[in-house]
Amino acid sequence: MRVKQSFVVLLFALACFSLTAVAQDNSQTNITGAGAAGKIPVFTGAHSIGNSIAAQGGGNINVKGGVVATKGGGTSHNTIQGNNGQTDSLATGAGVFGELSTTGESTTGQAFQFGGAGTWGDGGGNDASSGLANYAVIGTSDNKSGGIFQNNGPSYYTLYGFNHATGSTGYPWAAFNGDGSGCSIDTVGDFSCNGTKNAVVPVDGGKHWVAESAIESPNVWFEDFGSAELVGGVATVRIDARFLQTISTKSEYHVFLTPNGDCKGLYVQQKTATDFEVRELGNGNSSVKFDYRITALRKGYDNVRFKDHSREFPANRDGSVRPE
Repeated sequence: MRVKQSFVVLLFALACFSLTAVAQDNSQTNITGAGAAGKIPVFTGAHSIGNSIAAQGGGNINVKGGVVATKGGGTSHNTIQGNNGQTDSLATGAGVFGELSTTGESTTGQAFQFGGAGTWGDGGGNDASSGLANYAVIGTSDNKSGGIFQNNGPSYYTLYGFNHATGSTGYPWAAFNGDGSGCSIDTVGDFSCNGTKNAVVPVDGGKHWVAESAIESPNVWFEDFGSAELVGGVATVRIDARFLQTISTKSEYHVFLTPNGDCKGLYVQQKTATDFEVRELGNGNSSVKFDYRITALRKGYDNVRFKDHSREFPANRDGSVRPE
């Protein structure tokens, strides 16, 4: 008798389970995920299914809210892995795409011109109401590099920055530390640092490396050096043709002379756009070699002197620049 009662209870339990499964497999909680209307249920208890926070549509799984992925065991080192299935010749979109915005994809993202990406972060459009900036990608670390980039190919940059802004309104690249010291490159290609610009070279058989600092000036000067020789107290020195193409013809250039032998001294008699004439002082007629240094303003930079860079120095901690 007890066996029959147990068997009846078992049949009743199986029937209830079947009815529950059928009830779960409906348009709101379709655990099969079939079709555009398929739903992914969320478990609210040990055996209970509540309203879904995710839906399947157009081949995508759309989740309402944030997603936290925590890696368990296994040999794979990837917590999240994305592959959009594109071939190299058709590479568009991204394996992983992230967007932070209340106004939609940014203008840059909408007109992205460089093909696909393994990971693509988009800061979104401007949101004037929040007063805060949305960053496309952020990398942070307590005691290591915030990011590492590696390129094994010979034809591309390892790290490439591109800014669509023109007319000195944007900056393709900038690097600053916590007190605002660093460097920037603006849209006209000016490289600016509030530290020194050095060539670091080995000395003492490679035991030490020392800095050789660049000479700085309020103006934008180009220089050339050379040697010539007086013949009967006179010499005409032609300026290098390629050097002439890089300097301004609107401003006067400067010539500095150093004799390499005994004479009364040297001076520049006259300058033209292509050469300058050197003579010995006191109507001397010596034949002596001399060195010269010619300095001229870079073409297109005649009026640049103490160019103002207050806009980006010291840089704001959020990476923005101060208004003019």
